[in-house]
Amino acid sequence: MVKDRKHNRTAAVEATLQLVTFQVGPEEYGLDISVITEVIRPPEITSLPHMPRFVRGVINLRGTIIPIVDLRTRFGLQTISDNARKMRVLIIRGAPQGLLGLVVDGVREVLRVPAAAVDPAPDAAKSAGADFIAGVAKTAGRLVILLDADKILSREERASLKEAGNVRA
Repeated sequence: MVKDRKHNRTAAVEATLQLVTFQVGPEEYGLDISVITEVIRPPEITSLPHMPRFVRGVINLRGTIIPIVDLRTRFGLQTISDNARKMRVLIIRGAPQGLLGLVVDGVREVLRVPAAAVDPAPDAAKSAGADFIAGVAKTAGRLVILLDADKILSREERASLKEAGNVRA
């Protein structure tokens, strides 16, 4: 509640989320802006053996080794040829895995969404393979699927990355 002294009334301040929205396949996704450290063009990625198919490899970003996850493959979508003009890598802070790079088809915008416009993940999205879906935001006639940065990789997948090298799990 905020007190408006000029008009001597109390107004409720609606909580809002600030999201970075991006495209993966035909859908629009969002991550809380606070978990994103930067957005970069896709650099050269070094492949790692024996990794899940959606882990493209690692990059060296200013001396830090960061695993790179292809969200298109992670979500089970058809692989397309990379469009270097649109594709981006979101570098995120996920508590269990440290820094993580996410390859997306394109970054759209920073969007403010009232917390009241966010619904929990539908039951169909709560399966073991999709527990990284945190909810769905309804805004301006569109739906934005919200991701939980801490759950993009499962515990087993984080362990695989840890075994592969100097990646914190």
